[in-house]
Amino acid sequence: MTIIEEITQIINVYNKKYSTLSIDELLNAKDRLVTFNFNLAEEVSDAKTSYNMGYFVRKISIAKQKNRLINQGNSAAAAESAALEGNEQNLKDEITGESIAFRLDLLLKQSNKVVDAISQRISYLKTEKHNAERMNNT
Repeated sequence: MTIIEEITQIINVYNKKYSTLSIDELLNAKDRLVTFNFNLAEEVSDAKTSYNMGYFVRKISIAKQKNRLINQGNSAAAAESAALEGNEQNLKDEITGESIAFRLDLLLKQSNKVVDAISQRISYLKTEKHNAERMNNT
């Protein structure tokens, strides 16, 4: 399974059974989720690097093509327009890279919120367990 599929599976189980999971099960889910979030963070980093590279390639390609067209006698405005048209695929690649990076980053942030929710649930259950033990001892 992919990292995102693994995260989705953990979150789906948590979503369906959060009220019946034991502390140990919640700790296990949290540990697995945190580990996958680390791996997803690496994917986010790679995606952002890829997006930035696409941006750089597009900007450099447009500048080179624009300069070449100006040197061939075209006006700056005509060269700019032609250079933009000639880099349509680079722009599409950049936008795709940006979209992937944004999606992965958003998934990571949301997954981290689920980790926080699991932590709060664990804390609540521990408090309830402690209170129940105190009541039984009195």
